[in-house]
Amino acid sequence: MAVQVRRNKKSEFVTKLEEVLPLLRERFGVAKIGIFGSAARGEERPDSDVDVLVEFAPGQTTFRNLMGPAFYLEDLFGRRVDLITVGGLDPFSRMWSGR
Repeated sequence: MAVQVRRNKKSEFVTKLEEVLPLLRERFGVAKIGIFGSAARGEERPDSDVDVLVEFAPGQTTFRNLMGPAFYLEDLFGRRVDLITVGGLDPFSRMWSGR
């Protein structure tokens, strides 16, 4: 499965991502998706956003496909989502995250 998290206990956010990944692939061209930050560590607060890293299938990085998953996941999680693409990470962040 393309959703990954590095912690012992799976968060509710990862569980929900796994459930909707087929829809995100079909509707928005998502190849891989995951969360990072406080939600991935299980340290989120009620007012925390969810940081989402997404990789699109080749040729699928469009404005619609960038905004669609963000809005969809905000509705799903009931909180703000900050979505970034793998290509949007700076080289230091990519190195730090293991990509």
